[in-house]
Amino acid sequence: MRPLYAGAARIKLNPPVGLAMLGYGNRVGRNAGAHDDLAAQALVLDDGGAKVAIAGVDVLAIGIRIADDIRERVAASTGIPADSILICATHTHSAPAFNIFATPRAAVIPADGRDLEWERALPAKIASAIVQAHERLEPARLRAATARFTLGINRRLMRPNRQIQLAANGAGPADAEVMALGAYRPDGSPIAFLMNYPCHGVVLCEDNLLYSRDWPGFAMDEIESAAASGVGPRPISIFLQGATGNIDPRSRGNFEVAGQYGRAMGRGAFDALEHAPSIAASPVATRRIALNLKLKDLGANLAIARDCAAQTQASLDNHRGGDGYQLKRLRDHHAQSLSSLSALEVLEEQNRRDRRVDMARRELATAMTIVTVGDLAIVGIPGELFVELGLAIKATPHFAQTFVAGYCNDLIGYIPTLAAYAEGGYEVDTARIAAGSGETIVDTARSALAAMRA
Repeated sequence: MRPLYAGAARIKLNPPVGLAMLGYGNRVGRNAGAHDDLAAQALVLDDGGAKVAIAGVDVLAIGIRIADDIRERVAASTGIPADSILICATHTHSAPAFNIFATPRAAVIPADGRDLEWERALPAKIASAIVQAHERLEPARLRAATARFTLGINRRLMRPNRQIQLAANGAGPADAEVMALGAYRPDGSPIAFLMNYPCHGVVLCEDNLLYSRDWPGFAMDEIESAAASGVGPRPISIFLQGATGNIDPRSRGNFEVAGQYGRAMGRGAFDALEHAPSIAASPVATRRIALNLKLKDLGANLAIARDCAAQTQASLDNHRGGDGYQLKRLRDHHAQSLSSLSALEVLEEQNRRDRRVDMARRELATAMTIVTVGDLAIVGIPGELFVELGLAIKATPHFAQTFVAGYCNDLIGYIPTLAAYAEGGYEVDTARIAAGSGETIVDTARSALAAMRA
């Protein structure tokens, strides 16, 4: 059996104060400071023959071009294959605005509410966390455990009129399990922790103007504090967001609420790992799997939306009743028609401008990355997977534990279930990929896991 080595590092992202913030379209105002430090946290594992790097980055998302840039930098500096590197956003909604799909070129005109120099430096900062983790490799053993945790609640509530509303649905599916991995030195002192759970980083609402990791930050701080002995370096924790496409926190509001839930998760994960046995054999393997997903067919809906807009415009043009209530109602109808049309046109424009999209085939090209470490697997998904799909991947019989890491190495948007497409709702309306794509991803992941196990 080959010995296992592990190394971990953290690099602060240090976004400038005063930037616009991502995560809420109706947020008013610019950033007013930092409540806690946004950072890139990295873990590198080496079994003497294969290496893998896993980074958790405290931003809303990272697109494939930036992720590929980071992975190429790390590969050049460390020899870790680019296909064995996972760059996962924690999906906090209290992070600065930046172009998540491409690093700005030098000739780009400065954008309002953004700092392009900070954006250009971001890939190197994230890469440096992985490089430092690689430099700190030391003999290690692993433990893996699960603990009950119930912050997440389904957010797709069906009203009596069969319309889906973004609201708490206690009867809907959710995940009640935090998964944790610990890397320890031979003397038992911890090197790093990896935690995985699906729940949007939105305990803090749109009135928050401070940079923050939201509730996952409190979880990371708690598990590090619980493990710190005062002797030797403080362990580093990494949070991997799960299949959170239709999962929000059951309680929201302020830092007190975020702290309450985050600390509960961190303590639960720590306690579970304390009683977990070591993983006996820990060979490392990775596989990057190309995904070519069909785009939604927007043609029929665009035709209907254009016809509706033309009809409401004609009603306005034909109005002869002055400036009373009827005119207001007609204007409201036309505004709704234009809004619906605009949303569809935005989706189609995204497809036309996206380098990942083959418009002739109407396919979006991306990839998933799977890491296995002994009897544990991590499936990196390039978007916001619905929790039902995440649970299906976790239920694979091929590994004792399977982490599902969302927002990994790319962002293709929401990945709903086939049943959700029939219901509609926000996630389905804004999704770019066709119905059935989520099930294709699940089948692909489970087949790959079976092959890697064999």
